[in-house]
Amino acid sequence: NSPNFLSLGCGVELTFITTEACNLRCRYCYQKNFRPTYMPAEIAIETIHGAISQGVDSLALTFFGGEPLLAADTVFQVLSEARRLERESGVFITAKAPTNGLLLDESTLEQAKKWRLFLSLSFDGVREAQDAGRITETGGSSFEEAEKALDRLIESGIPFAVYSVITPQNVRWLAQSRQWLWDKGARILISALDYTADWDPDAIRTLQQQYRKVGTFYRKILKGRENFHLEPFDSRIAQWTRASHWKTCSPGVNSITVGPDGTFYGCVEYFYRRMNPIGHANTWLNRDALKVLSQDRSGLPSECQSCGVRDRCNNTCACVNLRTTGSVKMPPESLCQTEQATILTVDDMAAKIFRDQVPGFLLKHYSQSYHMLSGIEALFQSLEVDDEPLETHHI
Repeated sequence: NSPNFLSLGCGVELTFITTEACNLRCRYCYQKNFRPTYMPAEIAIETIHGAISQGVDSLALTFFGGEPLLAADTVFQVLSEARRLERESGVFITAKAPTNGLLLDESTLEQAKKWRLFLSLSFDGVREAQDAGRITETGGSSFEEAEKALDRLIESGIPFAVYSVITPQNVRWLAQSRQWLWDKGARILISALDYTADWDPDAIRTLQQQYRKVGTFYRKILKGRENFHLEPFDSRIAQWTRASHWKTCSPGVNSITVGPDGTFYGCVEYFYRRMNPIGHANTWLNRDALKVLSQDRSGLPSECQSCGVRDRCNNTCACVNLRTTGSVKMPPESLCQTEQATILTVDDMAAKIFRDQVPGFLLKHYSQSYHMLSGIEALFQSLEVDDEPLETHHI
């Protein structure tokens, strides 16, 4: 009964909705219902067993929510079994979880270190940026708690990322926030635009101005010898220098979102809408449902065909398109405007750095050995626990 959409030797991404509950009420959050539903550990474990039985060679696990650490006991129970299966099967398994940091205490950090859970702290930056969007259930500030979580992560020495959402309301503090987070000690800075927001011409201009300021900061840190990752610059530049490695989302093909009851969906937006289920942990994937999902997503809209950046754009992201236009095939106008502004600004900055032959830039984006060497470095920096094999940490 198991279709071969996940072919032998491929890598698979499994996203577990550990809970829909959350202890923040971010203004831009696309999750509108915060039901206190929780996934039993057995559902996630059964799904991992099923994926391994399909013959995959690697698994990337994401514990999602809601706030995943509200279900921390489940997360670490699942990871305990996942690490056992990793040793027995030889399947390479990575694990990550986003968190707002409110529950990130010493005990949780110790468990994350033990089971090699990569944490991504949701933190928009300086107080003004954070308070523009990430508020508590009672409408208060979450800045102090997020900063404490960042300090704990840095002190723990475990690998982590900081994930920020850029909105018209906080974009004016973007460059200041990148610098502040860097000065605090964060070295992996990820950002994503809120495409559901009203990006009017003034907001777009501010975005471009801030990206140019971040570009100056990016150039400065390239002169150092530290390993770092800064979005949107590194991925957008890599789309150009390593075009063959660029890939947009592929819901249901090599990525599955698992709801708390074990139902499979193509991605988190399909789950939030309870739309087009494609299987269940008990029965694995449904071939007919996968075919329907694939047909629904085929092709670009005609409006995108003449665009010069269409192949480097998020126009095929099912999550974004569904969330904003209600159609998996139709990207919103806000995406078109912000993607063009982002790509063109980053390209202009990158071209200037390339012309100046900045060594750190050439090494990072043109050396074939850079990613191998940085991976080896991460391997030796990763944490060995209870004589378990070391692994590199992937975002």
